[in-house]
Amino acid sequence: MSAIQRSAYRLVPSSRRIKGLGGAKGRGRLQLRKLVAPLWQRPVTLVSAGGVRLRVTADPVDEQIAQHVLGPHRSDYFPVPAPDVPADACILDVGAHHGFYAAVALHEYPKAHLVCVEPSAEAIEQLEANLDLNGSRDRARIVAAALAPAAGRGELRHTDEGSWGSSLYEDASAAITSESVRLATLAEILGDDRPSIVKCNAEGAEFALIEHLAATDIRPAFMVVMVHPEFGDVDGLLATAEGMGYRTVSVGTGHRPAYQMWRDAP
Repeated sequence: MSAIQRSAYRLVPSSRRIKGLGGAKGRGRLQLRKLVAPLWQRPVTLVSAGGVRLRVTADPVDEQIAQHVLGPHRSDYFPVPAPDVPADACILDVGAHHGFYAAVALHEYPKAHLVCVEPSAEAIEQLEANLDLNGSRDRARIVAAALAPAAGRGELRHTDEGSWGSSLYEDASAAITSESVRLATLAEILGDDRPSIVKCNAEGAEFALIEHLAATDIRPAFMVVMVHPEFGDVDGLLATAEGMGYRTVSVGTGHRPAYQMWRDAP
């Protein structure tokens, strides 16, 4: 950043500054868009130091997720040292949203393949766009469904909190719109795949994920799970995970709990 750019940046109110993106290229355009919103809201492509491309739409949730996978919280998702998994590992992404985690994960594990679980039709369009942008579409299988306790149909309710808050379990009175979506069990989603790594941020689906895993012999080496206390029993979820042999490490906050789950070698 030049001296002129730094001086201009200091004039921006802290509440409207773009930060926490790990030095990704494109931050200037993203900052400009934020300053002139809602007049100009075209997508901005960020390019990480490693070359991952993320198409940040006008959805305010995109900036938050980009901060998570590129910025200070990156190690929550991609710890150092990395989990010991096969080079051609399967990665399961429950709540794939616009594909930011998927794009970074496929870059971090260049021989891996990924199963993306996402019920929202609008989100899937952006997910496909980000996979295409990184040339990794052929290494990802998209499951257009929501992970749930049982198969069937359900209502994905969208609130005014942004697309990250869409949930099957949100109270109907809080929803501004909804869409009918397919519900699928973990067995249906995985088929013959056996994930070595799991990321789950799906507004309540984490409870079905851990319950279904406990009923199988599938034990991923590493999971990062965002837990939503309003939709289930957090203590019960952690107890089940620990009973499966996982060591849990808190990486979230009291308001937004999240856990790394490590399956240590015996």
